[in-house]
Amino acid sequence: MESSPLISIITPVYNVEQYLRQCIESVIMQDFQDWELILVDDGSTDKSGVICDEYALKEERIRVLHKENSGQADSRNVALQLAKADLIGFVDSDDWIESDMYSVLYHTLIENQADIAICGYFQDYKDISEASCAIGEVVVYNRDEALKLILEDKVIKSFLWDKLFHRKVITDLLPKSYYYEDYATLFKWFINANKIAFCQRPEYHYRQRKGSTDHDADPRKKYHFFVAEQERYNYLQKHHLLLERSKEFAAKVVMTGIQETKGIARRAKDWEKDLYYIKKIRQELQQYLPVDYKELGLKRYIRLWKLQHFLPWYIFSLRLSQLFVFKKRNKKMCYE
Repeated sequence: MESSPLISIITPVYNVEQYLRQCIESVIMQDFQDWELILVDDGSTDKSGVICDEYALKEERIRVLHKENSGQADSRNVALQLAKADLIGFVDSDDWIESDMYSVLYHTLIENQADIAICGYFQDYKDISEASCAIGEVVVYNRDEALKLILEDKVIKSFLWDKLFHRKVITDLLPKSYYYEDYATLFKWFINANKIAFCQRPEYHYRQRKGSTDHDADPRKKYHFFVAEQERYNYLQKHHLLLERSKEFAAKVVMTGIQETKGIARRAKDWEKDLYYIKKIRQELQQYLPVDYKELGLKRYIRLWKLQHFLPWYIFSLRLSQLFVFKKRNKKMCYE
């Protein structure tokens, strides 16, 4: 009887022929060899699917599933159902990993009897690579400590790919209806974990691309980030978690709404579409008001007031200010 691998690595694939080989090769070159790689071709229209099949023929630990395009979240959910291992990792198909990443994560998890292990990462631009943390010791958190950190989204970020999960914590599948599905879901997996271990060592290479969600000015994506922030707050309220910080988290929803409407207003590409999403965010913000101005800060509080009462001036002033923003000449260069 064939034994199951220790780690299942999940990689959704969609039109990334330029970067896919580097991603797959970085998994194959791991010094930790007891893994399977599940490549889910999400209806690619370039040669990505062919590249997946090519590697599956050469490497028996690689499995490929071809399906109609339904988005990254659905691809990850499908792969979770197929995964054979009790430990689950994720790698995005346009990124790559250090050769010891999964040995670092595995030993961090096992040696600390943790349910989730985390490592650092590099943000890779064409001209520069920035580490998320300096090399340091392993820090172990209990559930409440780690939950607070991931909700703050600073020390622990809401990424799937810099972590190794015990399957038992993955009780909620990723929502298929909007972008930022990891931001809306990952904190729920932390609620299911008793212990989380963070190895302060950069191991993952996060390629910064112009067309990625983080660098896209599409107002629908900005609205979806606001939706994900609401999902976090509403879940905590429903399950009576961290109630002592309810005002703080409500303010975070409002701050996100202000930030995303500001980004949409400054975009100035499609007036009708931009206005639709700004109004939609403004309407949904009402349920989280009033908010103490001390929670927002004076500048954001004034922006909120203008957003609520003087929308045309709010949009006009932001678009006007954008004309006078002198961007630095040494702006980081994203990949295509």
